[in-house]
Amino acid sequence: MLACVNLFLLVLVLHRQQESRSYSENAREDAITVLWNTCRIELDRALLPGEMELVPMVVERDQDLEQSQATALLGELTALPTDSMRYEGTKGIAQFYINGAFSAEFLEGAYPVEEGTPEEFALSLMDSLGIDAQVESADTSAWPRQAVVVVRQSWEGVPIFACTATLVFQDGALREIQRDTSHRLVGTPQALSGGSCLDIVTLLLRFADYVKQNSRVCSEITGLSAGYAMDAQSEPTQLIPTWYVTTDNGAYYWNAVTGDIRPEQPDA
Repeated sequence: MLACVNLFLLVLVLHRQQESRSYSENAREDAITVLWNTCRIELDRALLPGEMELVPMVVERDQDLEQSQATALLGELTALPTDSMRYEGTKGIAQFYINGAFSAEFLEGAYPVEEGTPEEFALSLMDSLGIDAQVESADTSAWPRQAVVVVRQSWEGVPIFACTATLVFQDGALREIQRDTSHRLVGTPQALSGGSCLDIVTLLLRFADYVKQNSRVCSEITGLSAGYAMDAQSEPTQLIPTWYVTTDNGAYYWNAVTGDIRPEQPDA
């Protein structure tokens, strides 16, 4: 008798799971239809990812990490920061800011690129800082006279969209990390309890409304990838699960927690 009851319960659970999957699939198809009917935006069903699996994170400033990264960049430190957060070392100077911005200027000959490419050198340098990074863009057409490499930091394999660093090379050597376009995680991310994300159907419908309300022009969504946006203005810093959405006319960030949508390139 008990075996029959257990079998019945198993069949009931499987049936409800199948109903839930069918409802979810139908809702996605309906959202794609709404996107086309209201905005004439195409979306290939095969491009739609699963639901967001990332959770909101917080990052507390770790001054020990900051000093160890300064040492890795500058060699032996000859001056520690006061209020200016400026480090000096045998290879140059660097500044680290509470919001994650950082910059460095290196002495001539401090970082010659003796073998490999500027991109490989940039990734090796980030690795020495304990930063998992990937090359986002590179201009090496005038190498070795000059080159610029932009790398983007990841956390456990997930890209952090705002955490990029711009490395400037001149005469075959690294000379600068630019402040205005360089940011880093100021500590180790920790999961924020109680955070949840909107489902992809809700976000698709919000995008349709956003396009109509803001007179945006695009005719096709070409890709969706998950990552983190970084809010360095909050205390502590927050990492927010975010979809990076490419279209045939620009890209957008979809905040998976609040549903806010913003273009990658702000309007002039």
